[in-house]
Parts: sequence; C-alpha cells; structure tokens
Amino acid sequence: MSGLRERNKERLRKSIAGDMPDAHACFNFYTYPFFHEVTKVPLNEYFHNPRTMLESQLEVYEQLEKCGDFAPDLGSVPESSCLGGPVRFDDKGFISVHELGINDIDDVIKLKPGDPYGGSYMTRVLETLEYMVEHAPKGYKVNPPALMGPFTVAAQLRGIGDFCADTICEPELVDALLEIVIETQVNYLKAQEKILGKLDHVLVCDDLAAFLSEEDYRRLIIPTYDKVFGHFPDTQRWYHNDADAKHLITAVSDAGMAAWQYGPSVDPIIGVTGTQGKVTMLGGIMPTDFARYSVDETIEVCNRLIDTFGGNPKFVLSAGGSINQTPIENLLAMFHVADERKIK
Repeated sequence: MSGLRERNKERLRKSIAGDMPDAHACFNFYTYPFFHEVTKVPLNEYFHNPRTMLESQLEVYEQLEKCGDFAPDLGSVPESSCLGGPVRFDDKGFISVHELGINDIDDVIKLKPGDPYGGSYMTRVLETLEYMVEHAPKGYKVNPPALMGPFTVAAQLRGIGDFCADTICEPELVDALLEIVIETQVNYLKAQEKILGKLDHVLVCDDLAAFLSEEDYRRLIIPTYDKVFGHFPDTQRWYHNDADAKHLITAVSDAGMAAWQYGPSVDPIIGVTGTQGKVTMLGGIMPTDFARYSVDETIEVCNRLIDTFGGNPKFVLSAGGSINQTPIENLLAMFHVADERKIK
C-alpha cells in the first residue's frame, strides 16, 4: 500500500487534472521561515550552503511523513537580484531585495536582461537546484523554485508605490520594465529546465497583483504570464496570491492557472464557482489561527472544512498562506484528517 506522501500527491494530481480522487489532497507552501522555525538552522547557512538547505528541508519532511519536496528557497530576491536589486538581511537574518534606483524611463532603457549565471542570487538558486538534483534522497522530487510574478519583480525594482502609480502616469515605463523582467525570467526558467529536464509546474507568487483592479489585472498581469509561459506550453501554472484578491477570481482562471493558493479573503466556494471548476483551490485554513490551534482544534477545523467541500475534488485542504509558526503536529493532523475522510 502506498504511503501518505504518495496518496496525497496522487490526489493533488487528480484534482488538478479534473479527475475524482478517493479523498481531498493537502498542500502547503514551505519556505525558509518555517524551516528555520522547525530546525533552528542559521539562515545565513541556509541561504548560502546548498547542503544545509537540502538537509534542513529533509529534516522537516522526515517529520511530516515525507509530505514535501525539495526546492531552492531564497525568498523573493532571485529575479530582482539578477537585475541589480540590492539584497539585504534584517536582524533575524531574513532575506529581502530593495529598490534599484529607477527614476524614469531612461533608467529602464539602460537596463539589460539579467544573466542567470552572472553571480547574483539567481545564480545561487541554480547552483542549489543542481546540488539538490544530484543529492536528493531516493523517493523525493526536486521542484523548480517559486517564480515571482513579473509585476512583483518590477515593483520591487522600482518601488511598490511608485510602480503602482506608474501604471496610470507612466505606462511606457511599466511596459518597458516588464519586458526586461520577462526576458530575464524566461532565461531563468530555461536554465532550470536544463537542470531538471522538464518543468512539470511552476508556482507563481504575485501578491502585489491584487493591488490592481480586475480590468488592470487583465491588461497588465495576464499578458506577462502568457509571455513567460508561452515558452513553456507544457508547464502547469500554479498560483500563490494570498492577498485580498477576491475581485480577481474569474481573472485568475482566465490567466490559465491550474491551482491557486488563496488567502482568507477568498471564499473557497465562490472561488470554485467563479473559476468554473477550472482551478484547484488550495486553502481554507487561516494561517495565523492554524499556528495557535491545538491538535484537537486542528482536527475539528479540518473536518468542518471538508464537510463544506461536499466531495468536490477541486478543493484542496491548505493553509491560505504562510505556515511559518505552525507546529509539525498540526500539519500532520491536517494530512491525516484529509487522508481518512474519503470522498463518497
């Protein structure tokens, strides 16, 4: 009989394919604050030593009955770093990227698409990906790193407030900067493809896109995804946007997303209805609540959520965002409840 890991992965695959699994899948987006919280790994070591990153992730997944896969994990900085954005660390060691100093379109015109192997944190990601492929234990998969949405990368480089204002006042600057970001990201994904052989799916993180109206999302955001993934037509688009994005439900479906990790502002029932059943909805649990629940409370909440799903396979049980402070015991309880509650 297959283990929990294999059963859960098959259920997620069927959900996205539109088939009927025997039970609901679970999904979590594991990132460095969570690995740090569980293992107490020094973040400087985690970010800069591929072996440390691999071993830290493995330590966590072994506690989760192997329910997780490896991926390079350097936060939101690789693409912006590749284009010159300065990388910094706060007093806790958390990594971030800061504005490049773009003042006008002339500054954008001077930019060149980034070289994935030019020595930035994008290069670190690719080197880590190579290490993980070579050293991952048997039975685990190595996934591509999360991809920042082109709009998010451009806003990081320009400054979020200024870039949002630019969408109204400086549309030529917006278009020019997005094109440079897109070309950089296509080169980045091609480098990943050479290492992995193929890109089954890519998780796109684009919370900042929720700042836009649905009209502007369709005008500015969807074309960026199409331009990036037009080079990878067989790659599934998965989406992480846990901001207040309830006004974008239909647009997310039209963006070609196969799965969406949504935040508490989105009602999952409305999400499945609004996407016409085309998008697997990953969420339902408030992350901050999840972190403070007891195991018994976790079991109760997960059972109640599964009741509301009504056996619809397009629902996947997940925290709608970060699980940074969530106890391992709660995550295991979530997986076990979903595993035991069969779809009739």
